[in-house]
Amino acid sequence: MLDKTTEPQHDPYARAKPSTPLRRMGEELLLATTLLTRIPVPRFTVQTKADLGSAFWAYPLVGAGVGAVGALAFAACVALGLSALPAVVAALVAMTFATGAFHEDGLADFADGVGGGLTRDKKLTIMRDSRLGTYGSVALIGYLLLSATLLVEIASSSWQPQFGGMAAVFICVGALQRAAIGIPLALLQPARSDGLAFETPAPRIRIVGLAFAIAAVLSLIGLGPGAAASTLAATIMAALGVTWMSQRYLGGRTGDALGTSASIAAIAVLFALAVIAKSHGAP
Repeated sequence: MLDKTTEPQHDPYARAKPSTPLRRMGEELLLATTLLTRIPVPRFTVQTKADLGSAFWAYPLVGAGVGAVGALAFAACVALGLSALPAVVAALVAMTFATGAFHEDGLADFADGVGGGLTRDKKLTIMRDSRLGTYGSVALIGYLLLSATLLVEIASSSWQPQFGGMAAVFICVGALQRAAIGIPLALLQPARSDGLAFETPAPRIRIVGLAFAIAAVLSLIGLGPGAAASTLAATIMAALGVTWMSQRYLGGRTGDALGTSASIAAIAVLFALAVIAKSHGAP
C-alpha cells in the first residue's frame, strides 16, 4: 500500500515565486500609491521582493497622478466660468483629499518640533503630539497661501507650459515634490528606532536617480527645457535644505521630515515657475 505521507505536500498559502519584473513593478506602484494617497487600490499580496524602498521610483508617478486630480478640479472650475483663484483653491482641496493631507501634516509637525523644542528629544516628542501648535499653524497657513497665490500668478500670466497648460504645472509639481523625498530618505539615518521613517527602507541611490529621471522627463515634456531645469534645481535645493535641518535639529530623518521635504519642494518649484511666468508679463 502506498504511503501517502511520503508524497510532497502542496501548501496553498505558500508565497508564490517572483514571476516577472513586470509583476514586481506593479506591486511597487501599488505600494507607493497605498503609502502616498487615499486612492483605493485593489487588494493585493506582495509576492516579489518589492518593498517601500524599492518602490521609490514610482513616487513621482503617483505624485503626477495626484497632480492630475488637481488639474481636473482646476479645469472643471474654469469650464464653469470661475476665475483662477477659486479654481486653484478647488484644485488644492482636491489634491489634499486625494492624499489625506499626508505631506501637509508632516510639514506642520516638523515646524512644531523644530521650532518649539529646545533639545533633540523634546523636538521629537513634540512632533508626535497630534495637537497643532503655533509654528505648525503658521507653516501650514503659509504653505497653503503660497501654493494658492503662486498658482494664481502662473495661471494669470501670458506664459503657459508648452504641453498641457496648467495641467502640466499640477502634474509636474506633483512628480517633482515626491522625488524630493528621496534625498533625505537616502542620505539620512532614522532619527528614531520606530515610526514610518524607520520602517521605510532607504532606497538605493540608483532608484532615487531613476525617480528624479522620471520627474525630470515629465517636466521636460510638460514645461519645456528651461523651466524643467529650473524646477529640477529648485527641487534639489529645497530637499537638501530640509535634509540639513533634519540632521542638524533631529539627528536624522523622520516621516514628518520626509513630508516637509515634499512640501517645501513644491513651494520652491512653484516659485521658480512663477518667476518664469512673471518674466513674460500679464496676458
